Amino acid sequence: MSEALAKRAYAIARDNFLFEALSDSELTTLMEAVRVVTFSQGAVIVQEGDRAHELFLVVDGGVNVVKHGGQFLAYLGRGGFFGEMALFSKTARRSADCIATGETVCVVIDASVLENFCDKHPQSGLKICRSIIRVLSERLQATSADLAMLMSTQAQAQADVDKWVAAAKAQRGERP
Repeated sequence: MSEALAKRAYAIARDNFLFEALSDSELTTLMEAVRVVTFSQGAVIVQEGDRAHELFLVVDGGVNVVKHGGQFLAYLGRGGFFGEMALFSKTARRSADCIATGETVCVVIDASVLENFCDKHPQSGLKICRSIIRVLSERLQATSADLAMLMSTQAQAQADVDKWVAAAKAQRGERP
């Protein structure tokens, strides 16, 4: 990896709230253990259903997060990240496809790298884990809100169907 790319990757990590609580020396130590990977436009970075064991932090470019069937979930640009659940579950599977929208550079943190870092630097590891827990909590709350809205919409639709059925039965002189 070139020195310029290493500096850019460090700067993006430094500005990302997952790592903002780390000191410069803590972040430098972590960054020495990660990989920086470049993906070409259209490359499938991760595929829904695949085993997951890495977190990706976008340094340059962008990523579309898409469910099978084409349902668009999110766009992640510089500083965006995905795969945080993979760091904590030995059986995690990717929940969506992540596709490079152009040439995209990512810092890739393998779960074993983070685990080793946390073992050697427990206070630093705790800082990262707290940040990831915050993200997981926020994303879970957003998913719960989306699910509640969907369920409400379905309940309303069912209520409308029930009314139509009752009205049709009434027109035919049947009991509801």
